[in-house]
Amino acid sequence: MERKASHNLFEVYLRLRPPPTRHGDGDRILDVEPTEDGSHPKHIILNPPTDRRRAIEKFAFTQVFEEDATQLDVFHCTEIVSFVEGVLAPEGGEGTDAVVATLGVTGSGKTHTILGSKTQRGLTQLTMDVLFRSIGENILDPNAAFTAQDSLQAIDGAESSLITASHFFDPPFRDSVASRAPSRAGTPMLVRQIPKPSYVNIPTSKLVTNLPGAFPADCAPSPKSVRLVSEVEETRRLKER
Repeated sequence: MERKASHNLFEVYLRLRPPPTRHGDGDRILDVEPTEDGSHPKHIILNPPTDRRRAIEKFAFTQVFEEDATQLDVFHCTEIVSFVEGVLAPEGGEGTDAVVATLGVTGSGKTHTILGSKTQRGLTQLTMDVLFRSIGENILDPNAAFTAQDSLQAIDGAESSLITASHFFDPPFRDSVASRAPSRAGTPMLVRQIPKPSYVNIPTSKLVTNLPGAFPADCAPSPKSVRLVSEVEETRRLKER
């Protein structure tokens, strides 16, 4: 499928959500302008309330999906298949990037359009279906590759170093993290009192030596290997003596 040329940096589609059933058949705040050639509509006209002195406004979009549009209608008319072809580059060469985003107020149907519902698949599921069907025989056979367990067993952990999570709560690490300036303003959120966490000091020497691949504590030094010992571990070892 060849995507029609567009002079815009991106295309904007408008999808109208059906009104809640409890609202009944009230006055519409907008009208979809029909096209003369019978093609898909591209314009909407806002109808201001009669008690307000506002001009009638008209807005243009790449295409307007009315309330009865299905997920497949949106998927096909937005030509997402051409995006998938650009990413896969079937003719060879480097693939192209593609982004599909939804914008709207809360409850306008963004999640329904992207993720779908129990009865209709969303754009994400439809796109992934086309993507994996297009890959076909190029998908990696999991039976022909090493499993994660095999790859872990093949790793020599003789020289590995295990560090407990409590290490990251040490003051030097906390200071380095706190000194980093935020890249943007913080998102406003509700602030509430959080109970101060309590930590339990657990001797790590007995735990680490029981783990697979841990460096034996009583291993004789060898000129062919070097063992890095932290200051905390060395102090603890001297106290045990």
